[in-house]
Amino acid sequence: MSRRIVVIGSIAIDNTIYTNKLPSPGTTTIADSYITNIGGKGANQACASIFLGASTTFIGAVGKDNNGKMVEEFLSKCGLNYRIKESNKPTGVAFIVIDESNAENQILIVQGANTDLQIEDIDKNLDLFKEGDILLTQFENSIETVEYVVKKAKEAGMIVIVNPAPIKKVHDRIYKYIDYLVPNEHELEQLTDTKEPIKACRVLLYKGCRNIIVTLGEKGSMLINKKTMLHVDPIKVKAVDTTAAGDTYLGALVSKLAEDAPIEEAMKFASKASAYTVTKKGAIIALPHLSDLE
Repeated sequence: MSRRIVVIGSIAIDNTIYTNKLPSPGTTTIADSYITNIGGKGANQACASIFLGASTTFIGAVGKDNNGKMVEEFLSKCGLNYRIKESNKPTGVAFIVIDESNAENQILIVQGANTDLQIEDIDKNLDLFKEGDILLTQFENSIETVEYVVKKAKEAGMIVIVNPAPIKKVHDRIYKYIDYLVPNEHELEQLTDTKEPIKACRVLLYKGCRNIIVTLGEKGSMLINKKTMLHVDPIKVKAVDTTAAGDTYLGALVSKLAEDAPIEEAMKFASKASAYTVTKKGAIIALPHLSDLE
């Protein structure tokens, strides 16, 4: 029987512009195309997980506005179990510019209701921690809430997986609750003030993390713990949009761990799913379903 996953995190309306030339300060550039869709790291990762066959419940917050209604309607259509707080703050939005020459992105986020997911909201949903097996969260909600979430999840006996994005200052005490920390190489450096990835991982292992998986873009991904160091090669594709690459990796990784797959198998599957996503435009609309990867 597959383990049950709880994802706690952000949800937003993504406004994405595609252009062959990023504007310089004080200049105007004509873009090629524009799309609006549902995104946010929490929602992306939850949808990636459920699209790949895992039993997944999402907890997040939206505003009492039209964007909030659109979000809830979308999640219902996706078949995702969810518990959404309706906040007096507006639904979060993201503004994303994709450089089509290299598929790299620049992202601005207005967090809105995502900052209004409070400790008391987590307490209202602790029944899911008792029923769930794996907790996945990120840093797009208030860091106080994130720290509380990982502590309560670990106390409930869950496997705790944290994607430390976007980078925020955290207390060192958070690390002892984390089974898998999954940063990219830039986040890893910012967390530790250490440029060399292996040394940076050892800093976090010393602080209490059990395992660290670093996503390395075109260089694949790396797992390091106190006993093992493992590298998984990337799958080479022509990238169109890398916006949801990391979120796909997380959702796919956790979906495999929910099946009790070995970590190397889970990392290879996550790389395959992520490679699929970057060949499509958008966030959730670009995520693979299980049939796409078979």
